[in-house]
Amino acid sequence: MDTGMDFDIRVISNQARFGCGFRTVNGKKQYFSWHGYADRNDDYFTSSEISQSEYDRINTEYPKEISADRATAEVFRKKYVDGHLVILEGWNKLPKRIETVIQGNSIARLRGSSCIFPVPDLKKTTEYYVCKLGFTAVGYLDFEQPHVCLYLDQVEIILLKADKDRVQANRELYGYGYDAYFYTDNQEELERRLISRGVLITRPLNVTDYQNKEFVIEDIDGRWLAFGLKQPAD
Repeated sequence: MDTGMDFDIRVISNQARFGCGFRTVNGKKQYFSWHGYADRNDDYFTSSEISQSEYDRINTEYPKEISADRATAEVFRKKYVDGHLVILEGWNKLPKRIETVIQGNSIARLRGSSCIFPVPDLKKTTEYYVCKLGFTAVGYLDFEQPHVCLYLDQVEIILLKADKDRVQANRELYGYGYDAYFYTDNQEELERRLISRGVLITRPLNVTDYQNKEFVIEDIDGRWLAFGLKQPAD
């Protein structure tokens, strides 16, 4: 897919983000592939040099933009990023990204966050988040700390195997408070969709006294999850 341009970058998937492109370096065309997850700091937009044949093969395998999940991105990474010469290293591999301070201002930037949910039954909770809430799950069950990563749009939740048989939600421990807050538009449509899937709505959609339009659900372990957004001032 040579367009004759000096530079081109193609986004194959903008959800689990990966793609390819080329640039001209010292008069020679250099082909590259890239991947990354805006919510995963450990491999934030790593790009690697590939051959022209690999570049052509990518464009044959992925003829148009797709909405890919984590598993698809992992397949792409293993084929076209791992084992290649790195052009741009992942964010957390840049030296002294946290320690370096210039004139009192840190250059470090937060790249995202993940909710950490200890759960008594990994399989049961994973099935709930996939079937009821629409997350994609990737399991890491053979590790010292078994866990499952859940992905939906730009949100990640990590489920850990707890050594207790029940979850104590924030409202039980502290008297009030949600266990997670997700920012989203069009709460009406999302609330209707979750109700149709049998999700328990504990607080229907409303505008709170702190001017957030939100609704709250209770997950399979008793956690309260809010979905909302700050409303513009009048």
